[in-house]
Amino acid sequence: MSRDAASVKATKFGWTFPGRHRHALGGITLGIEAGQRVLVLGASGSGKTTLGLALAGLLQSPDDGVSEGFLEVSGTGSVGLVLQQPEDQTVMSRLHDDVAFGLENTGINQALMQPRIDQALSDVNIALPGDHPTRYLSGGQRQRVTLAGALAMKPGLLVLDEPTSALDPTGVEEVIASVSNLARDRTTTLVIIDHNPSHWWDLVDIVITLAEGHIVSITNAPKKTLTPARPKAEKTSPAPVLGLERVSTHVLAARKLVTSRDGQNPLGDAHELSVQPGEILAITGPNGSGKTTLAMTLAGLLRPYAGDVSWGVDLHGASSKELSSIVGVVPQNPAHLFRTSRVGAEIASVVGAAGLADVLEQWGLLELEDSHPLSLSGGEQRRLGLALATAGSQKLLVLDEPSQSLDDASWHRLVLQVRRLQHSGVAIVMATHDLALIHALEARSYELTSLVVKPFSPPVTSAPSPLAIANPLALIVAALMPAVALLSTLDVVSAAVALGCLALLMVWMRPEIPQWGLRLAPIGLAALLSGVTIALYGQSSGEVLWQWWLVNISEGSLGLAIATTLRILAIGVPAVVVLSKVDATRFADALTQQAKAPENFVMGALAALRLLDVVGSDREIRGWMMRARGAGDHTALRNAFGTVVGILVSALSRSQTLALAMEARGFGTKGQRTHYRRSLWSTRDTGWVLGGVFIGALSVMVAVLTGAFNAVLA
Repeated sequence: MSRDAASVKATKFGWTFPGRHRHALGGITLGIEAGQRVLVLGASGSGKTTLGLALAGLLQSPDDGVSEGFLEVSGTGSVGLVLQQPEDQTVMSRLHDDVAFGLENTGINQALMQPRIDQALSDVNIALPGDHPTRYLSGGQRQRVTLAGALAMKPGLLVLDEPTSALDPTGVEEVIASVSNLARDRTTTLVIIDHNPSHWWDLVDIVITLAEGHIVSITNAPKKTLTPARPKAEKTSPAPVLGLERVSTHVLAARKLVTSRDGQNPLGDAHELSVQPGEILAITGPNGSGKTTLAMTLAGLLRPYAGDVSWGVDLHGASSKELSSIVGVVPQNPAHLFRTSRVGAEIASVVGAAGLADVLEQWGLLELEDSHPLSLSGGEQRRLGLALATAGSQKLLVLDEPSQSLDDASWHRLVLQVRRLQHSGVAIVMATHDLALIHALEARSYELTSLVVKPFSPPVTSAPSPLAIANPLALIVAALMPAVALLSTLDVVSAAVALGCLALLMVWMRPEIPQWGLRLAPIGLAALLSGVTIALYGQSSGEVLWQWWLVNISEGSLGLAIATTLRILAIGVPAVVVLSKVDATRFADALTQQAKAPENFVMGALAALRLLDVVGSDREIRGWMMRARGAGDHTALRNAFGTVVGILVSALSRSQTLALAMEARGFGTKGQRTHYRRSLWSTRDTGWVLGGVFIGALSVMVAVLTGAFNAVLA
C-alpha cells in the first residue's frame, strides 16, 4: 500500500452553517484507513455532501460555519473532490488547461503534466483535442473531465459526490471503470456519495449511512448483488376518478418536428409523435443526443426549427398564462423554477394556502417550509420542483431528469405521484437516463440516437494572422500606447495620423472584414453620435455656418466634432480589434508569467469569465421557466427585473460552487504555482510595443509640427 493514501479520523465532529440553528453534521465519529473504499448513503439533506466537503478540507474558515470536535485527514497526497453539478466545476476554457488546473496549483513540474493529463483523460474515455473548448462539452463529458482533473492530481483521498447523476448508462459504466482502475492498487482512499449504491457494491469496503447529520450505521459492503439500480416499486392501481375520455380530449402531437437549441442549427431528424391523456412517454438516449431540447420544445418553451407542437392549440403561439395552465415543467436544474425566498411561498403560489400542507407532506417538504429554496440540497430542490409542476391542474407534464439526485424514498414518492397523475388523465413526457424509473412506470420509450456533431476545429487559414501568434500582453500594451498619446491632445491631425497608421496595419494583418465590421459597428456609431452632438450643441467659435433655435454649427464646434469623432475611432478601434483576437487563457498566462501579476487574482478572474457562459445559459433557461410558470406575459421592464434578480442569485450560487471546486483542486494554497502553458515573449512582441509607441509619438509630433496640437490640460 502506498504511503500517499490518506487516512481519516473523526471524533464527535460537528458542523453548523452560518445562520442555521440545526447541525448539518453532529457527533461524527469514524475512522477510515489508508486505501479504504467507502460508500456514504443517506436521504437528501442527511449531511452527505457536507461530510464530503469536510473530508476535502473545504470547511475550515470561521466564515464557512462553526465546527466542533475533531477531524483529521492525514497522508502525503492531495485531496480530490468531484461535486454534483459538472457545469459549475469547469474552470478553464480549454480541455487540457482544465485538467491541468490542479497540477498547476500543487506545483507539479511542467514536464510531468502532459503524461498525467493524457492518462487521466484516457481513464475517463475522453478523446478530444487539447484545445477543445470546454463550453462545447456535454453534461456527461463535463462530469468525466472534472473527474479527470481530480485523477490527474493522484490524490491521496478522492471524494466523489453523485459522480454518475448526470450520465447516461454508458457514461456511468465508464466512470465506474475509471474509479475502479484508480482504486485497484489502493494508493488512493476513496469516499463515494451516491443514491444508487448498487453501482459500487463490488468496489467499496464499508458503507456509512447518515440521517439528519448523524451516523446511524457503519457496515461492511456486500460484494455481489443482483439488486437493480432502484428497488422495484410496488405496482399500485389507484381508482381512476374519471374516465380518461372525460378528463381531456387533447393529445400532445408533434408533426414533422425538427428541434434546435439555438434556433439556427437543427438537431437530428424530424420527429412524428403523440402522447395520449394518461400515457407516459420516456425520451431516452445518450448524453448530448438532444433529449432536453426535444422535451423543452414539446413543452412549448423552445421554438421548433421546423414543424409544430400542439395540445389543442399551438403551444408555441400560446401566451405565458395560457401555457402555464396547460403544461407543468421541471427543468434539469430545478433552481431555475424558483421565484420566492421560502419553500412554502413557492408552493402556495400554485395551490394557495389551503392546499399547502398537503403538497408539503406529499413530497416530504414539511420541515423545509420556511427554508430558502436555494439553500436546499440537490434532492430537496428536485422534490420542490416536482411539487410545483404536479400540484396544479395542468393535464400535460414535461419532466427533465425527474429522478436525478433523489434518494430511494423520494424516488418512490415520484413513482407514486406520477402514477396518480397518470390515472387522472395527465399526459406525461419525461427525458431520463433512469431505466428503473421507466420500468416502474411502464413508460413508452422514445429513443434518440447520438447526434453527428462536427468536431470542433479552429478555422484554417493560409497563414496565421500576426495577431494570433503575438503575445496577448504585447498586443494590449501596443494598443494602449497610441491611446495614451491621443489623450494628451484634442485635434484632427493627431487622430487622423493614428487612424492612417491603423488602416495600414489592418491591411497587413489580413483582417476578417465581416467579423470586424460587426465588432467595430458600436464604436463607429458612438463616434458618429458624439461628433454630431458636439457639432450641433458644442461651444460656438469662429464663423457661424448654420443656426436654428438651440442648434448652432460654427467652425469651432465642427472642428471639435471632427476631432472628437476621429479620436474615439483612433482609441476605440485598436482596442476592439485587439480584444477580439486576444485569447483569455493566453492573456492570463502572460499576465502571471511576464507581468508577474498575482496568480490568484488572475486565475480567479479567468474562471469567472468562463462562468459567464454558464450564467448566459441560465438567463435563457430561466426565461423559459418564467414563461412556463405564467410570468412571461409581464411588461419587458418587470420581466427584465425578475430575470436579473434570478440570474444574480443563480450566479452567486454557481460562483460559490466554482470556488469550492477550485479550492478542492489546490487553488489558493501556499507554495509556488507552476504553469501548464509557457508564455513566451519574442522579438516580434517587442516590435508590437515599439510600434504602438511609434504611432503615438508620430501622431503627437505631426500635430505639433503642423501647429494643430491642442493640449487637453492646457
